[in-house]
Amino acid sequence: MKKFKKAISLVLVLCLAVSLFAACGGKETASSDGPIELKFVYGGVGEMKDCDKVWEAFNEELKNYLPNVKVNFECISYSEYAEKWKLMSASRETVDVVWMGFSNAPLKGEVEKGSLMALDDLIANHTTDLTKELPSWMLDLGKVNGKTYFVPCAQMMTRLPGGFATQAELAEKYDLDYEKISEVFSTSKDRLTREDFKPFEDYLEKLKAAGELRKGVAPSFLIAASRLIGKLRGGECESIASNAIIDIRDGKFEICDTNEDFDNSEYYEMANDWYKKGYIRKDIASLQDTTADENKENGYVLWRGDYFEGESERLTKKHGFPILAFPFETTLIIQPGVPATNLSIASTAAHPEEAIKLIELLNTEKGKTLYNMLVFGLEGVHYNKVSDTKIEWLEASAPGASSENNYGYDAWALGNTFNAYETQFDSEGWNEFVKNEINGKAVPSPLMGFDFDRDPIKLEIAQYTAIEKEYEYLTWGTTENYKELIAERNQKYKAAGSEKILEEAKKQIDAWLASK
Repeated sequence: MKKFKKAISLVLVLCLAVSLFAACGGKETASSDGPIELKFVYGGVGEMKDCDKVWEAFNEELKNYLPNVKVNFECISYSEYAEKWKLMSASRETVDVVWMGFSNAPLKGEVEKGSLMALDDLIANHTTDLTKELPSWMLDLGKVNGKTYFVPCAQMMTRLPGGFATQAELAEKYDLDYEKISEVFSTSKDRLTREDFKPFEDYLEKLKAAGELRKGVAPSFLIAASRLIGKLRGGECESIASNAIIDIRDGKFEICDTNEDFDNSEYYEMANDWYKKGYIRKDIASLQDTTADENKENGYVLWRGDYFEGESERLTKKHGFPILAFPFETTLIIQPGVPATNLSIASTAAHPEEAIKLIELLNTEKGKTLYNMLVFGLEGVHYNKVSDTKIEWLEASAPGASSENNYGYDAWALGNTFNAYETQFDSEGWNEFVKNEINGKAVPSPLMGFDFDRDPIKLEIAQYTAIEKEYEYLTWGTTENYKELIAERNQKYKAAGSEKILEEAKKQIDAWLASK
């Protein structure tokens, strides 16, 4: 009898063990004696010829860091990414590391749907270098409602300062006072007026008299001027959606209507005057490609671009004739809201602890060999090393630019770009310049942590955008009755819901302020 009872007990113990094993091992990503398998889904140009070869090498290298982990990759083209991720998320497919970026916008919506896992405890308990190497302000960009859901792929986290450009020989010969322009535009405490654009008017007048006007003033220059004259400038406001901007100067975060609250009629007066004087080409309203004549020796004589130290030399080298570039702003603001490219962990992840360790490797110095392999492929096959930090890419187009390459993906979609090799397609020392001179000198917006959700007003935004396009010609200065047309346009904006956009912006900013 005792033997029988022992036998029954043994059977019960075995059954309990089997049932527990089945319950814990329902996600069959690893056997008891095999590796932990992570699924990593990311965006790019799609899977390429040598993906399997590179991914196999990646997993071999990964053994040096996470000996019992294997990664199963799936690369989906950016154009298909949103739809495929939606299906994966809806079906609760097991995914560990997932790229979250512009294809999934609004990213806040992914959190609200419950498709992502909060990362704060994982980062605190299972990483050592992530919070040391990524600045706190950068990690804060990945927070929604106070919790971290995104690890931003470190790169330029603010746009470059705005600048203007012209042919260097013309600027010297006809005395363009670009230093005065830069000083006034970037340091003035008042809103800019037409008078501040007088150095440009004097320059254009001299060019016309000398028969050197060429293609005149570029549309990009005019768009910049229309946003500078009479309005708040970079560092004074944050653009939210369509007509809604937030005045950030005094900490009150007042919502303003960019059309109704600012008077930039001086711009339209100037543009119409320039058009009549011939400074603006007659066919400007019918151009299909408004930038085609920029950076050309016989093209536009004034155009807008980004500015950074060495931009004149870069443009000169790239386009084959001397170009002068100079800034009209110097303040660099790190915009609020989740960045356009991040790594996250899906709420369906089978192995979140290993997933966060992989994310850490792709974003820190210790894992840069893995990161560069995932971006650039294999040395001697896809690139040759020039130095410890620079490679010679062996295919015709830059990595991530063409699906025709054997291999190569966007560095900014897979981790910390400051650990990426530079290639022949990059400006010399670009990584260090961005890290130190752009990110290093940028000022976080006082709205850091505020992520505007456009979804409640997406119809109004679409209607507003259509009207904006309809009246774009006003910017080109081709009409004298601009005052009547602007009033007509603004009335259409109201009928399309511009006031609702302002109300939604105020509602969300008030809720954010109350939660702080």
